Amino acid sequence: MLTLYQFNACPFCWKVKAMLHLTHTPYQVIEVTPFGMPELDFTTHKKVPVLRDNNEIILESERIVLYIREHYSQLSPPTQQDYDWLQWVDQTLVHYLPPLIHPNIRTSYQNFAHIMLPNQFKPLKQWGVRVAGALVMPRVARKMQAKHNISHPQQEFERALQHWVQQGLKGQMYYAGAQLGLVDAVVYGVLKSGAKMPFWSGVLSNNATLQQWFERCDAQLATPTATLSA
Repeated sequence: MLTLYQFNACPFCWKVKAMLHLTHTPYQVIEVTPFGMPELDFTTHKKVPVLRDNNEIILESERIVLYIREHYSQLSPPTQQDYDWLQWVDQTLVHYLPPLIHPNIRTSYQNFAHIMLPNQFKPLKQWGVRVAGALVMPRVARKMQAKHNISHPQQEFERALQHWVQQGLKGQMYYAGAQLGLVDAVVYGVLKSGAKMPFWSGVLSNNATLQQWFERCDAQLATPTATLSA
């Protein structure tokens, strides 16, 4: 049984979950405590996602996705164009989410209601983690925004998604045509991590093609067919 160590709203974790759902691979979930990460004491790598396959530990979301494809699916090996899109997701698309979710302390605090799992901690600790996160994450988001030269997060995010629609989907149901595949799962996974946030409905309302594709993916990838939660 595979074990995924995750944060519930982490876009990189959702990439992995979407791949697991695509390949109908059973797995169990360990929700990692944000401060201290004691659940990851078996490794010096203090970032999620982490995938454990018996005695093997796989780190970094792209490596995990490719590991699942190789060991738990019959999907064809990625082409160079596929790799280019996987890199685009990690190097471009994902960086718009923190500035959109955590633009300031107030919005960040409100969005943590969507990020945190219900009853993840005892009430007082739940509140404390939410407050601490709302204080820290806007600063992280501003640094990321500056690092990646993002001036207008909402507009640039929507332009990136239009690029995916025009150059990735190209009028097809899915990236590779009529069949849902690896690249769709990776793009969908990153977007799914922010789908409960208030900004997301506006994004979809401005792009009908994206909305239709996302809803098709959501119907197949949102819920696992065989998951054991720890």
